[in-house]
Amino acid sequence: MPRDSRAVSIALGAALALALLTGCTDGTTQPPANAPTGTASADEPAPVTPEGTGSPSTAAPTGSGSPASSGAPSASTATESATDAPVSLSRGDERTIGTPGTTVSISCSGGGDIDIETDGTTIDITGGCEDIDIDGDDNTITGESAEALDVEGDGNTATLTSVPDVDVDGRTNVVTVDDTRDIDVDGEDNTVTYSTGDPAVDTEGSNSVAAR
Repeated sequence: MPRDSRAVSIALGAALALALLTGCTDGTTQPPANAPTGTASADEPAPVTPEGTGSPSTAAPTGSGSPASSGAPSASTATESATDAPVSLSRGDERTIGTPGTTVSISCSGGGDIDIETDGTTIDITGGCEDIDIDGDDNTITGESAEALDVEGDGNTATLTSVPDVDVDGRTNVVTVDDTRDIDVDGEDNTVTYSTGDPAVDTEGSNSVAAR
C-alpha cells in the first residue's frame, strides 16, 4: 500500500475510536424503553372509579340523623293499675305494699305480715294476720284481727276488730279496735279508741286514748 494511503487509514481509525470513546463516557443515562416516566401519556386512558365506591361525601346531612321516636310511653307502661289482685297470706308470709294510691284486698289465713310503705292506699283485710305495719301517710286500713298493729306516719286510719298490741307514732292518726290489751302512743293529735278490755296505756304528747 502506498505510504500516503496508510496514513489516511490510520487517521480515520483514530477519529472513529475517539468518537466511540466519547459516546460511552457521556454522563447522561438513558432510561429503559419501558420505564414509567411519572406522567400519563396523552393517549393513555384515565383510571375509572367504579360506581358506588367513591370517597365518602363530607357534606353535612340534610336530615336530623336521629332515629324516629314518638316520645310517649306505650299504653302498657304509661299508667299502673290502681287496684291490685287479691292477695292470700299464711303464717310466715309477708306482703309489702309500695305503690301509692292503690287498693288492695288481703286475706290472712292463720297469719301473714303486711307492710305498708307508701301513701294514700286503701287496704281491706279479712282473716287473722300477724303483724300490720304502716309506714306512710294517709293510708286507710280496715279488717278483722291482727296480733300487732304498728303505725308510723301522719293521717292514717285503721279500723280493726281484735288487736292485742297497738303502737302509734306520728300525728293525726286514728285507730279504732274492738279489743286490745296494750296501747302505746307517741306523737301529737293521735286518737285511739277501743270497745272492750282493760288495756295498759302508755302515751306521750297530746293524744287521746279512750274506751267507746
